[in-house]
Amino acid sequence: MSQLPSKFIDGAKKLKIKELPPYAKQFASEELTTSKLSGRYNTWMQNYKKQYIDKGSPKPFFDVVAILFFGSYALAWPQELKHLRAEEAAKLEGKSGHH
Repeated sequence: MSQLPSKFIDGAKKLKIKELPPYAKQFASEELTTSKLSGRYNTWMQNYKKQYIDKGSPKPFFDVVAILFFGSYALAWPQELKHLRAEEAAKLEGKSGHH
């Protein structure tokens, strides 16, 4: 899957800025199809299993922990940002920012 961004960038380097949107649309319609993405995912998963899971590596455990950490952070971020903005607005009005 890491070849896909470099393939896009290599093609985009040759273009003028006004040619980028049609190029991106064409690239996406050709390369980001369900069948191609499914095939790439399956290949990646088979390689990942062979390289880490079958060998008993701890990497899959750490990958799951990292995904859960960043996923929960991403889900909580809007609420945290809302709270931060409300606190800053309260400070600007001269009120205490804490409840």
